[in-house]
Amino acid sequence: MSSPIRITLLGINTPHQPDFLIDRPQGEGCFVLMCFATPFFTRTATGIENGEPGDCLLHDPLFPQYHGTLAGQKEGFRNDWIHMEGAGVRELAGQYKLPLNSLIRTGEKHLLSANFRAIEAELSLRRPFWEDKINILLQDAMCTIGRQQKLVIEMEQYTPAEREFKKRFIEVRAEIHERFAEDWTVQRMANLVNLSAERFSVLYQTFFRTSPKEDLIVKRLEEAKIRLINSSDSIERISMECGMNSIYYFSRLFKNRVGCPPGYYRNRSH
Repeated sequence: MSSPIRITLLGINTPHQPDFLIDRPQGEGCFVLMCFATPFFTRTATGIENGEPGDCLLHDPLFPQYHGTLAGQKEGFRNDWIHMEGAGVRELAGQYKLPLNSLIRTGEKHLLSANFRAIEAELSLRRPFWEDKINILLQDAMCTIGRQQKLVIEMEQYTPAEREFKKRFIEVRAEIHERFAEDWTVQRMANLVNLSAERFSVLYQTFFRTSPKEDLIVKRLEEAKIRLINSSDSIERISMECGMNSIYYFSRLFKNRVGCPPGYYRNRSH
């Protein structure tokens, strides 16, 4: 991000009365980022829309703001919000493909609360490099929204059955990566979610755009590279510790994938 951003005001989980209405026809005069914890209605670039908990909005300085509590709600809307100035806001929105003045679905109603609390602390304490830290936190917030938006869009493309499996597959993949040195077969992986090897492979490819075998190979090679440059262990021992019991297989695979033998990779890195 080349342009710094200045924070003028922020609020965290701000409560409102049910009849309270934000109505600023000329806009706020600055960028406004909001993440809602409750249902609400709002004006967007396409008209009046109803929003859900977890929806975010990024208004440009001149967009006419209009939002409030949905009819029938006993409590007023709550949201995290921040007012920002600077060209860096538009840069970040473009970088993370965040549409201005449009609902951004995330499904996480407190998605930005931690970022905003950290920004609030920086504004209050003003420790060394506090302005730089705020810009880093804002970039992280925008990145978080962009990533969550893509995940929601991706989830909508799955069948209902696939959606049920997605969370469990993420957990299984993390477990396999943590225990990458063990003797994993596809069927053993599939047993973790009570599926056949064939069905597991199809879903794994759908969720992670790679096969379970290929994913494990990549993980093992990355761990091998770390060990080669950060330890004096023998190549044979590193091969074993990374789940490849044959040093000949390991050396051939490493050369094919990395472009050089393990020994050369180690010497080049020192």
